[in-house]
Amino acid sequence: MFFIPTKKECDYIVENSKQFFKKEIKFLNKNISIYHYKQAKYEEFVKFNAWELRGLTFVEYKRFLSLHKFFELNQAPGWMKEDVKNKKIKKVVEKIDGSLLQPILIDGKIYFKTKLSFDAYQAKRANEIMLKNLNIKEYIIKCFEKNKIPLFEYISQKSQVVMDYNKEELINTQVRDLNTGEYDLEFEKEALKYNITTPKSYDFNSLDEIINEAKNNKNIEGWVVIFEDMQFLKVKTEEYLKRHKIVGKIQPHEVIKALIEKDKIYEEILSKESEKYSVYRDIKEKFLKKYNSLKKEAKKALKLSKKEFKKKYATNPYYELFALCRNKGVDEFDGWIKKHTARLKGAKKFLELEE
Repeated sequence: MFFIPTKKECDYIVENSKQFFKKEIKFLNKNISIYHYKQAKYEEFVKFNAWELRGLTFVEYKRFLSLHKFFELNQAPGWMKEDVKNKKIKKVVEKIDGSLLQPILIDGKIYFKTKLSFDAYQAKRANEIMLKNLNIKEYIIKCFEKNKIPLFEYISQKSQVVMDYNKEELINTQVRDLNTGEYDLEFEKEALKYNITTPKSYDFNSLDEIINEAKNNKNIEGWVVIFEDMQFLKVKTEEYLKRHKIVGKIQPHEVIKALIEKDKIYEEILSKESEKYSVYRDIKEKFLKKYNSLKKEAKKALKLSKKEFKKKYATNPYYELFALCRNKGVDEFDGWIKKHTARLKGAKKFLELEE
């Protein structure tokens, strides 16, 4: 059912497609090859049957699977609503909004990695969690003894993606056979024996039920739907998509727009312990410092005579702004700032950030 490529076949794909790449590293004196993709073009996955090149890892020639590539509803051919609406659903679980982690077995020891790195913060924290919770280590070893790999999502306030789970945890999301790629659809029973958290399961009978729930549910990212033919599908809630557009990547021009409009969306969504909040806070502080300074200067400019104004501000980079406020009032100040920071380039220039 799943095409599990050899290292040689992965190398062939990388050599013949601009979409896929190989990252080679040394880890614990082992040659590690990691295969991944730059873009998610459906056509390239089909052309090379490359669905497994999503963090697929080889330690020398020993292969460790990740999740295979699959798409969101209406994101690609075969995943359109018309393609899947009549398919029979086998299983539906909550989609966890964290960092995907693989446990890699090297010389009898387990090391977590993200899609591309053993050194990422999330991987290092997962290793530390495992050292404190021997059940996790024992469970993973038992899986490997059965020639299976358990896959996890790491969640924490610091590494918040969009959802704020208000806790740090490793969640076991799937288990796969290392040779065939087959998914164990009842892995939760074994994980429960070790007190390992798994995603919540849902009893939806149709895709329409899930789509309707996605319109109203504001508490989760969405769902992973598995059909009887083992096609996987992601369905995300409308609230999550809205939030992801805002905080998926913190951009200066979008933060400035929210600050000018007194929109507190970033404060509401982001955990104050997260790295994203630190980025937001830095942009906010830089913006408000310059904004308040310029506004103070604009009010001073109103008190000057025309001659004094030109003499003082003729070479000032914000002459246009001060002149506008002189002629039409300080109420025009915010509109000018908003217009000149509406795009990323303008926002970076205003904040004096490097391009």
